[in-house]
Amino acid sequence: MTTEKDVKIHVKGLKKSFGHVHVLKGIDAEIKAGEVICVIGPSGSGKSTFLRCLNRLEEATAGEILVDGQSITEKNSNIDKIRQHIGMVFQQFNLFPHYTVKENIMLAPVELKLKSKEEAEKKALELLKRVGLAEKADAKPKQLSGGQQQRVAIARALAMEPDIMLFDEPTSALDPEMVCEVLDVMKELAAEGMTMVVVTHEMGFAHDVADRVFFIDQGVIMEQGTPEEVMDHPTNERTQSFLSKVL
Repeated sequence: MTTEKDVKIHVKGLKKSFGHVHVLKGIDAEIKAGEVICVIGPSGSGKSTFLRCLNRLEEATAGEILVDGQSITEKNSNIDKIRQHIGMVFQQFNLFPHYTVKENIMLAPVELKLKSKEEAEKKALELLKRVGLAEKADAKPKQLSGGQQQRVAIARALAMEPDIMLFDEPTSALDPEMVCEVLDVMKELAAEGMTMVVVTHEMGFAHDVADRVFFIDQGVIMEQGTPEEVMDHPTNERTQSFLSKVL
């Protein structure tokens, strides 16, 4: 049985509208520490908006999100402090082209005065080794492949030493042969116990790595459960229809 103490992220009645367009129509979810959640569903269903609400890149229209018991949806919450513990990796790599790979990773911890330049450099080199790019420390982003740039983006997020990682379709901008190298890094993070929420079209990854899968459509979680429950034996007609097209 899940206790409130085990819950890392608690989403209650989350709604998000853009003008008259209701993108999220009431999402309730609990995500436990160390759990890997893969969010699947058709384009335009609200998956990325849901993810962006989890670190308040999008402001919720209604509802509440608690991270470690702290509300991030209250206007007076210290979102910058909370965000330091939430890493995010986007579809696009968003690396600074005029900085080296190492400098990109060092930037945030130094700017936010969380580490000295020397400490940040040591950490950056450790992280580059971890994502298999130790030899690229002094390269500029344009000298790297898309898959390598995305691994640098993961290392940059990890430089803040987060205990939650959010991934918004991190492989969708990559050539097919580069997808595996990024997914392998994500699998290692999952194996190490990182709490992860991953919006993905990579069904094999979702099936193999997720503890639970959320199927989102029309702004609600239509179905959730283990990969076996949701992907192998879906009970919702909309889930069945979606999976029949993508599997």
